[in-house]
Amino acid sequence: MKTLQLTLSVWLSMALFSSVSLTACAQATTSAATSSVTATSDPAKAPLLKPIQQMASKLKNLTASGDPDFDYALQAKVHTQGTLDLLKAEAQSGKDTALTQMAKDLTTSTQADMDLINNTMRQIKPSRPNQSFTQKQSQNIEAIMLKIQQAASANDKLTNSLDKNFSALLLEQRQDAIDLANTYLQFGKNDTLRGYAQKLVDKSKADMEKLKAMPK
Repeated sequence: MKTLQLTLSVWLSMALFSSVSLTACAQATTSAATSSVTATSDPAKAPLLKPIQQMASKLKNLTASGDPDFDYALQAKVHTQGTLDLLKAEAQSGKDTALTQMAKDLTTSTQADMDLINNTMRQIKPSRPNQSFTQKQSQNIEAIMLKIQQAASANDKLTNSLDKNFSALLLEQRQDAIDLANTYLQFGKNDTLRGYAQKLVDKSKADMEKLKAMPK
């Protein structure tokens, strides 16, 4: 009888623990989902999050040929379009004069980058797969995805100010551009793309310094 009571007690404890664990998991999942929905419907966040979420999704879904020149050209095109859309959102809806002007100035230079990438892509065909490049660039893209997911779900990542959110997201966007470009520079051979990638690294660093120096 004592053995039966002990067994029942153990089973009841396990059931209670399981119930508590499931409830905690459900609450955490619901909280994260609610936070994400709130972020993507908040007028201070949604106009900025939407374009970079779309950009990250397109990057993730690109089919890699393995050729560093060909794949980077595609990746750079997608990432640059995401940057353009982010800049346009700030230029249209931002309130901070310095940031909106920066967004407008960057839109002009970023559009020029897009034109260069499009012209270069017409001259490139995949020819020399490099597994190391593909692996490292995939890791960069996974990191981009993770940062954007965190921005959409973390309450302390973004604020109720579109301008501050733009500054924070552009900083990350510039760092992502540097990471993608630096990986390409380790493996790429196309002179035009290599020149573009190096200039992008230098310009992105300058943009980040400018953003960090602006009054908060």
